[in-house]
Amino acid sequence: MLRLLLLGCLLVGLASGLRNGWIELHLSRFLEDVVLPVPKEGEGFDLNRWLIEGGNAGQMH
Repeated sequence: MLRLLLLGCLLVGLASGLRNGWIELHLSRFLEDVVLPVPKEGEGFDLNRWLIEGGNAGQMH
């Protein structure tokens, strides 16, 4: 139970830090670190499609 409370506090702290600008998230660096395809300039990243299709999202089969 204590673990869930600590995890919740951590998530709330991260969310408020991102919202208030205390933490900066560079999306391209983050995606490279977690080995996700980095969208080209001007393109968006469709997380829903990536979750459904797996790592092959946006690639021709």
